[in-house]
Amino acid sequence: MSENPQHAPVPPAVTRAPGPGAWHAGGYVQSVPGAPPVYLPPSATTPPPAPSKALGTIALIAAVCAVAVASALSATTSFAAATGAVARADLTSTRSLEHLSDDQTLALLSPVRGLVLWAEIGFWAGTALGVWALIQGIVAIASRRGRGQGVGAVIVAATGPIVYAVAVTLAVLAGVVAAIPTYS
Repeated sequence: MSENPQHAPVPPAVTRAPGPGAWHAGGYVQSVPGAPPVYLPPSATTPPPAPSKALGTIALIAAVCAVAVASALSATTSFAAATGAVARADLTSTRSLEHLSDDQTLALLSPVRGLVLWAEIGFWAGTALGVWALIQGIVAIASRRGRGQGVGAVIVAATGPIVYAVAVTLAVLAGVVAAIPTYS
């Protein structure tokens, strides 16, 4: 350092922090009077709201309705159609059903065509509702809006055709067996 007092270093000016109550509560403050305003960083933010689970719940309800309603409607009408068709055909065993031509099969189902139509309506309604539930379940899983319910909807909608096929097959078989007269 220089020993010359004319060129001695000047200590920096110390600014003191303002006293209590000098800071105002707005978003912009001035660090020192006359300085441009400085933006304070935001305080702790609130966490985003949890996503609604309604999407997955609706998908699960649609899947259960698709499987239950379609299977019940089609199984009930299939049982009645099989019973009616076999009763009108005057069959004594199921052996004669094995060798029917297409025209004979249509003639056999013609008297119960209203019931067959209701079984078909159940099939298509279940298919449409099941596909909707499957797609909505996948969306619920991907968007994390009811992920558990979405997984359930996908599982129920995917197994729906199996449940439907088993229910209708058993109903038709039961209808055929119920309509064949037994002789003791």
